[in-house]
Amino acid sequence: MTTEEQFEIFSECCDELKNSKIIIADAKVSKLLRSIVSSPSLVDIVGEALVGYNFDTEFNKCIETSADGTTTISLPSEPHKIIALVFSLLSEFDSHRMDLQEFILSYFKSENLTKSFKLFNTQLIDALRENLSNWIGIGKSEEQKATLDLEQTIETPDTPPIEPTTTEADSPDKLFADLKIIFEQIKETINTDVRVKQETKDDLNITIEALLETLRLKNFKILNALLISLNNMIANIKSTKYYHQEMQTRLAKFYENFI
Repeated sequence: MTTEEQFEIFSECCDELKNSKIIIADAKVSKLLRSIVSSPSLVDIVGEALVGYNFDTEFNKCIETSADGTTTISLPSEPHKIIALVFSLLSEFDSHRMDLQEFILSYFKSENLTKSFKLFNTQLIDALRENLSNWIGIGKSEEQKATLDLEQTIETPDTPPIEPTTTEADSPDKLFADLKIIFEQIKETINTDVRVKQETKDDLNITIEALLETLRLKNFKILNALLISLNNMIANIKSTKYYHQEMQTRLAKFYENFI
């Protein structure tokens, strides 16, 4: 599937969310997230945007309070921060750490909930779609794409690459090998758990297959992006609790050795 075809699926999911009723918006948010994490091109962009990104800090920077106490969201100017912010928010809604309707009522106040939901989609979902489209370069000439790539390189924070120690026990290859076993254990556990809905199993299988492919590619950026989705999806599934903790412990051990 081409990048353009992957983006088209994502764009259709954006439209589905925008055209849905607020009462079923949670399901549309989940579908929108799946369209991102199942797209190698999109998850690569999101992964790059999430490098060094602190959601709590950046989200608080975006909150503006007027004299009458009304709170609104003001998006950052940098494209990579917009992508990281909206993706992180969607992940928060999908994991139910943040309530979508409560969020909309808090930051997109309007005459009624329907209009507030429309504002949410216009300001956040449209912004995510536009910035992903621009980043990919859909509809742009080769010269414009080259210019955009240069601009994005300039806008990306100057964060030096973090190099791990090279001890055999904690080398990237050893980490990937251990994570492969853990992901496969999670997948097997999910597929045999009768308490997990089939739709959830399908979503998890897509995400885990993408993670396994990421391990084969040895791409930390995509791995970090996909791990956010996996953590959200299995957070409340009791049968995966042990493997979830094992995964977190293994990652923490590895990153302790980074400079």
